[in-house]
Amino acid sequence: MILRVLIIEDEIPAAEKLERHLRKYNSGITVAAKIPAVSGAVQWLRTNQSQIDLIFMDIQLLDGKSFDIFSQVNVEKPVIFITAFNDFALEAFKVKGIDYLLKPVSFADLSASLDKLKDLSIKLDWNKKLDNIKEAVEILPQKGYKTRFMVKLGDHIRSITADQMFIC
Repeated sequence: MILRVLIIEDEIPAAEKLERHLRKYNSGITVAAKIPAVSGAVQWLRTNQSQIDLIFMDIQLLDGKSFDIFSQVNVEKPVIFITAFNDFALEAFKVKGIDYLLKPVSFADLSASLDKLKDLSIKLDWNKKLDNIKEAVEILPQKGYKTRFMVKLGDHIRSITADQMFIC
């Protein structure tokens, strides 16, 4: 799994431990940036959000709560909240939260969160494919099928109707 992540965490040891766990889970995971504050996260997300697939976010940051980010920029990526506080779980799931981990984060808990993300991604991908098939099927009746075809018979080209055609 190739995954590009953003870590929004003000505790350097916690951010480094998270990065080690991510690499242990899968060496294809890269950390695009580590940001310690709401203001820096808002600025980074405004210009670089398309470069990532997932955000790990602490709740209490240097300059406020991470929930302030959501009121300043449209966060389009899923978020796994990592915090020492269990008081904000409901609020986390009201935004883009797909999981809520308490510090200190164990490798097992992180792995379970990433597995959950993988399962959600697979289901979303299948749903998208099913929607595309459904859309294609709905379009079919709107398109008219050909009733006449041009066929080369010897040195001549003739127009024949579909009911005149046969399969050899």
